[in-house]
Parts: sequence; structure tokens; C-alpha cells
Amino acid sequence: MRSTPNSEELAHALLEVVGYTVTSARTLLDETPAYGPLRLLEAAARTIGVMQDAGISPAAVAELKVRIEASMAALFEDEASFRASVDEIISALLHLD
Repeated sequence: MRSTPNSEELAHALLEVVGYTVTSARTLLDETPAYGPLRLLEAAARTIGVMQDAGISPAAVAELKVRIEASMAALFEDEASFRASVDEIISALLHLD
């Protein structure tokens, strides 16, 4: 079991997510447009990971992260499956306590 990170560790973890999103913004200019939604979902999953490591996430968030990661794979199946899976994630987010 991990110990709760201190504020410096939390800041470092969050800056890693910020760095990922900023570099993604730049590389998306040269990548296929389909990578945009994947990068956004990856940033969401990373943010949830930071929340979990910090002990500041409700239990339902763990399931949300699993759904996000599964949704990323759905894009490679077909766009309709991807859209449906992201819509389900949005619905789950709206129902979090």
C-alpha cells in the first residue's frame, strides 16, 4: 500500500499530467485527429491515478478509470463504440457523489 503523498509529491505528479497535456497539444498538430480524444482520455486517467495515489478520490473513481481505459481501446474497434463508451463515462461522471 502506498503512503499518501506530501504536497511536493502531489505537485510533481500533477505537473506530469500538465506536461503530458501540453506536449500532447503540440504533437497533435502533426498526428492524426483521432489521437485527440485518446490523449484527453489518457490525461483523465492520469489525473485519476494522481487522485488515487493522494487518497482523494471516491471509490467510484477507480471504476471510472477502468471505463476510461476500456474506452480508449474502443476507438480502435469503431467510432460508434467509442462514442457510446465515452457517453457512458459522461453519464457515470454526472452520477458521482
